Amino acid sequence: MLAPITIRYDFAPKRRSLAGAEAADLFGLSEHEPPHTVCENLTLDVRPGDLVLFVGPSGSGKSSILRAVAAQLNALDALELPLPDAPLIDALPGAVPERLSALAACGLSEARLLMRTPAELSEGQRYRFRLCFGFASLTSGPSPHAPCPFLSVDEFTATLDRTLAKVVALNVRKLVKRAGVGLLCATTHEDATDDLQPDVLVRCAGDGRVTAERRGVLRREVSFARDLWLSDGSVADWPHFARWHYRGHKLAFVKRVFVLWHGAEPVGVIAFGTPAASLSARSRYFGLKGARSELALRALNEQLWLLQRVVLHPTYRGAGIAAAFVRRACELCPVPWIETLSAMGAANPVFERAGFVRAGAIRRTGRAGQFGPRAGLAAETLRKSRFSDPVYYVRDNRRS
Repeated sequence: MLAPITIRYDFAPKRRSLAGAEAADLFGLSEHEPPHTVCENLTLDVRPGDLVLFVGPSGSGKSSILRAVAAQLNALDALELPLPDAPLIDALPGAVPERLSALAACGLSEARLLMRTPAELSEGQRYRFRLCFGFASLTSGPSPHAPCPFLSVDEFTATLDRTLAKVVALNVRKLVKRAGVGLLCATTHEDATDDLQPDVLVRCAGDGRVTAERRGVLRREVSFARDLWLSDGSVADWPHFARWHYRGHKLAFVKRVFVLWHGAEPVGVIAFGTPAASLSARSRYFGLKGARSELALRALNEQLWLLQRVVLHPTYRGAGIAAAFVRRACELCPVPWIETLSAMGAANPVFERAGFVRAGAIRRTGRAGQFGPRAGLAAETLRKSRFSDPVYYVRDNRRS
């Protein structure tokens, strides 16, 4: 329990002037106006690791209370941190998969952004990186804020479009729980409250009217999940999403396409195709031996599809949407087995969450059959994947 908080501001001008006196006279202000009370003897039950959200209209006092609470908890102000002059992917500690996860949690999953420095970002992007960098500062190495660190940030998601704000809020909630770091944030926007799921919600109505309540954490999916839906698509839908796919932009033989929609807006695509004739990881997994006869290849095409492309709009990444999208699309496919290759398998477990089994990797050996066109990779993909070992996944789709 924090010490009681009382905040009052004196209305008396710091510097008297004739214009100020005239304005006061026009509005009928007396010479000795009483102080403005933001809150009086406000007690808040804030515990280690809590996420505390201050909401209210502009001028209601939420930022003042945030600063008072932050002072008691010795919280680190994310907006005051000096940012490094280095690309985002180099500015965080830990292994690369951990850095990618932390950046994605703060809405920075667009690959090209990771190569930029904070100075090259937009205001909204830099705000999100400050949030990510603040968490990293409290969780890596010795910290004066231990053992119960708190991070504070004002104007939470104020610069974001509201869909992205909800995704970031949901991810930050997970980040707070995972990192064991408390978060104090204030905003005028209450539409992200359900996704942020604060442990303590403080409502500031102005004129000293402040209420606070402890809340339970219940939600596990993003608040607009029920507004997402799937439709059958076609190859013609692919060009719209190809700009967000960083390897090959060409589709091989296509068997089926699904499009994910948020209301009337297309936000994701999945393309299934025919599998490569030969793949060593597949042969090991299924125990296949010998040359592939025409009959065997026909049976392969009837029983196994390749999930060759999954693309989700950057705004929607990191909220569990991709895994649910992949899972549902696979369930709608009329084949007992589905395979896929993912260079991001080591960094993002989206396919495991969608019901796939990690069944090996395609290693770089210099042999085309191991890592090249015969492995189902186009020349463009091969060139862009020369430093990666794609993970081979298999999904048993017979239960669908």
